[in-house]
Amino acid sequence: MSAWDIAFRSLRRRRLRTGLTASGIIVGVALMFVLLSLTSGMDVQTRQMVRSLGGADITVYNATIPSPEGFGGGGGGPDFFGAAQTLDESYTEIISLIPGVYAVAPQLSSMASINGTRVTIYGIDPSTYFNVTTGLNIVSGTSLSEDDEYSIVLGKATADSLNATVGENVVIDTTITQKTFKIVGIFETGTAFQEYAGYILLEDAQNITDQQGLVSQILVKCTDPNDVSDVSEAISSSISDIRATVPTSRVSQASSMLNTMSMFFAVIGIVALFAGSFGVVNTMLMSVSERTREIGTLKAIGAKNFEILKIFMTEALLIGFIGGGIGVLVGAALSYVFPMVTSGIFRVASSAPFGGGGPFGGGRGSDFSRLSTVSISPTIEPYNIVLCFSLGVLVGVLAGIYPAWRAARMKPMEALKRG
Repeated sequence: MSAWDIAFRSLRRRRLRTGLTASGIIVGVALMFVLLSLTSGMDVQTRQMVRSLGGADITVYNATIPSPEGFGGGGGGPDFFGAAQTLDESYTEIISLIPGVYAVAPQLSSMASINGTRVTIYGIDPSTYFNVTTGLNIVSGTSLSEDDEYSIVLGKATADSLNATVGENVVIDTTITQKTFKIVGIFETGTAFQEYAGYILLEDAQNITDQQGLVSQILVKCTDPNDVSDVSEAISSSISDIRATVPTSRVSQASSMLNTMSMFFAVIGIVALFAGSFGVVNTMLMSVSERTREIGTLKAIGAKNFEILKIFMTEALLIGFIGGGIGVLVGAALSYVFPMVTSGIFRVASSAPFGGGGPFGGGRGSDFSRLSTVSISPTIEPYNIVLCFSLGVLVGVLAGIYPAWRAARMKPMEALKRG
């Protein structure tokens, strides 16, 4: 009779003990699975939250040295950002294909006068700009849309300085041309100097500065804040003569939050499994103690120490399979029940340390701290299933080593006497 047959027969014969032994692993695996599923769900939601805070994870600039003509000195070039400081708009498509990039938005910046007031003009593509920065903090009127040709969204400080309101026309004067724009909205950042700006369509900005097909910056949003450095390096290696800058404080904050949360839940799950392993050791030792006569009989008829060890290790392996499998199923069920029972308990603090009307921000300002109640939805990943099941089996095997070793070390005559 093989070790597997003896192990199966022994476990079937002692169903209650087998169930109690496996229950320690089931509880530990189930708890680990619930925590990992909730962590995965929170991870997904946190990434979405970080993306929704506004601001680019990476900003791509031209790294070449600007020519004197680029600063409006005497070459007839644009007033502030000259051709030597611009990028080819086609780089946007190249960057969007890099793994880990969630969204890309081209932007053309230039200095101009609006009715005599000096401001920064940002040319944007509304749809991609919203994906990267979540848009402008509009306090009056509407934001830009794709159809708003020769329309502008003014900063509140600029609008107040000009005494301008939504619906009025203003004249944008560059060193190239003058053009009339209609005010469709007013945005606010909370910082006055960031509000001396105006947002227009990228195509309009290229036309009034005579920089067709060029942009000043490319704003990049990453799928995972942990991958920002890798994506930045990939962008730099894919395109020559560019500089990819990363707002490290914000990225580090998001990464630290995700890593701390994952580590905290992982430690709790490991502690639960460790506690469950003591139950396995205890019940396996009791099993060895009760089966001394069986062990003595097997040794008396020629069973070697390795064969006795194999029998009990096989039992431990089967208990690990049972505990790991049932634990994963129970954990999957509890992953969906737990958030319903604890609805409203979890609160997630989020803050946007960046904002404003500049190339990093979305015109929303810096005061974005808030505390909001979120509904946590578990995410069951194949990796978590394999990990939890494997840990359950591993705990069963490790917990069975000492009892199996004791059983294998028994002397036949002593075992028969004690039995």
